[in-house]
Amino acid sequence: MTTTQTHHYWLPVPDRTGYRWNRHAFRVEQWDGRTTETSVCDVPCPMPQPSELDWVQSPTCQECTRIPLAEQTT
Repeated sequence: MTTTQTHHYWLPVPDRTGYRWNRHAFRVEQWDGRTTETSVCDVPCPMPQPSELDWVQSPTCQECTRIPLAEQTT
């Protein structure tokens, strides 16, 4: 039986240039200090410690929102 991870951790992370940040979801309950992780939308992301400003200014990844919602309805 396959189970779907129901807990997700959201974290603002920079893109490859380091200038643009997006808030991505990860299939873990909380950040455990890893330096990299693959997001729900399958993007490899560095995982630095974000500032409060990063949380406020970073837009939410629409795919990371859509995928878990679709998984809940199936």
